Amino acid sequence: MKKIIFTLLTLTLLLGACSPAEETPPPLTSEDVEATAISMAWTMAAQTQEAMPTSTQPPTATFTPIFTETPIFTATPLFTATPIFTATPVSTATKEGEIKMLTSWDGPSTRLLIVNDTKATASVSLYLSEGSNERGYWGNLIVPVLGKKQSVLIEAPMQGYYSVFAYMDRDGRQWSVSGGLGTNNPDKHEIHLTESGTKIVGP
Repeated sequence: MKKIIFTLLTLTLLLGACSPAEETPPPLTSEDVEATAISMAWTMAAQTQEAMPTSTQPPTATFTPIFTETPIFTATPLFTATPIFTATPVSTATKEGEIKMLTSWDGPSTRLLIVNDTKATASVSLYLSEGSNERGYWGNLIVPVLGKKQSVLIEAPMQGYYSVFAYMDRDGRQWSVSGGLGTNNPDKHEIHLTESGTKIVGP
């Protein structure tokens, strides 16, 4: 501040020495010089303050995700595991037109030996007639397909009347044979399939 006042006084004296006598302004008092210097100092201070960068608190950073994480797809099964069919025991089939299978029974059994005496393939149906067994058993028994000269031994309820039907196939020639027998003992009964029919051989 003192340096500024000194500079202003020097300038004032120099200007006063160079000016004509008739235009000399009234002399400055020390109060005038001090007031001018103070005014200039405040002006310079204000300009310096304006030139300085304003320190402001940066805004609080709010994180905004660029995208919302969303599953690309919802996993949906392509199909629902459903059985192709419902396994129903054939032995309970009683509707008209359905085949009733006889797979188990209580009480004594007999043995039925089925023999294919031909060179054909035999698909055999062995049926215990309804009403022929006093325990109420009836239906078809399972018999595997027999090749030429093959045989199979079947366990069956001891009492009842059995019908036999065989579908024969040899080199494109088809025919059928049938027969029947009644049993009432546990001994072995033989059922022979021939070219022309069935042959029953008792115990």
